[in-house]
Amino acid sequence: MLWVYSVMQLLFVVIFAPLIAGIFNKLVEVYQSKEGPPILQPYYDLAKLFKKQSVIPQVASDLFQLVPYITFSMYLFLTLVLPIITGFPLTFGPTVDFIGGGLIFAAIATLKKLAALDSRNNYSHMGVSRTSSIGALSEPIIVLIFITFGAISHTNNPYVVNNILQTSTHWYISLVHWFVVFAFFMVLLVETGKLPIESHTNNEFGMIDQAIEMEYSSKELAFMRWGGYIKQFLLMSVFLNDFLLPFFLPMKPNFLNICIYSLIHLIKLTVLVFVIATIQSTISKYKLFKNFEYIAIAFSFALLAILVFYTTGGVL
Repeated sequence: MLWVYSVMQLLFVVIFAPLIAGIFNKLVEVYQSKEGPPILQPYYDLAKLFKKQSVIPQVASDLFQLVPYITFSMYLFLTLVLPIITGFPLTFGPTVDFIGGGLIFAAIATLKKLAALDSRNNYSHMGVSRTSSIGALSEPIIVLIFITFGAISHTNNPYVVNNILQTSTHWYISLVHWFVVFAFFMVLLVETGKLPIESHTNNEFGMIDQAIEMEYSSKELAFMRWGGYIKQFLLMSVFLNDFLLPFFLPMKPNFLNICIYSLIHLIKLTVLVFVIATIQSTISKYKLFKNFEYIAIAFSFALLAILVFYTTGGVL
């Protein structure tokens, strides 16, 4: 029966990931007093891209063309191992813990950077440079967060962490947990490109993630964007289910409870997207180099969590 729930979770993420992106884009436009695109616009864009003809740079190797398909497949695998709509491990759940999942995300990012370098486009190279600079500082924060949760739960399994936080009021209200929540939320904004610093236009002064996929077109670009939507959906789901609101996630196989929680999860995601859109739209964008000061604050929260845990023995 677990494979049925695995297929349900896979379809749930693949189908609704563009919807969450559409809701976010709509909210950002509404904040700017514009009508904005419909929330289904990402579906229309993907359908349009799949109908177009591919244009590949003459200097690019086969790697450039293969990376969108490889990375999209890796995102699909991640949907099967993370707690999205169930609080118990699915068929492939035991194969990857937090560290393993982080390594897969890192492998995807590395493949995208290699493909961008392979395109020989100056703007793509600039995007790789900026992404690498930010990632070199943000990834240690994620490692610190995982170490802290490992110390609390004595495991790095995301399902076990969810179950502990669901059943332990002591850990949920502890200062250690909330330092980790703040740190992960700040890193979430970085990893999903939702920093109020980052520009989503083709203006090279603020361009980061957009530069990496600049040379892609047609179905390759569609897979890159769809994979980006899935990445955003997965990271937000992990933040909600393993950090901020681990409650209501079914801890035992029950078809009706899983269906009900799927609706609850969509509501939780919509509220989170509303909060992020509010932050991005109400805080004025500042210069690109300010990214590093922002990341330093996130690192401070993660470090405080570790210090509080080991100095108080987890009492606070």
